[in-house]
Amino acid sequence: MKVYAPNGFVHEPLPEAIARHRHAFEGGNAFALLIMPDGSSFFCREAGGEDMNAEHLDYQQTIARLIEIYGLSAFKGS
Repeated sequence: MKVYAPNGFVHEPLPEAIARHRHAFEGGNAFALLIMPDGSSFFCREAGGEDMNAEHLDYQQTIARLIEIYGLSAFKGS
């Protein structure tokens, strides 16, 4: 179910967004890294069907996961 915010943004649950864009993920291995204001995060990935698993990561684990996804060069200054 989509939720329309007053600022014009549209919010929808992550499983619904993934299902809508499933063709882009070639039927699997979709994930999301949701970063919290304190630097911790939740690493979410499909668990089969419409379910998702979420693993809570502390700050250091979040940085390690970001490096794994984007590489160390993503943290270089301009």
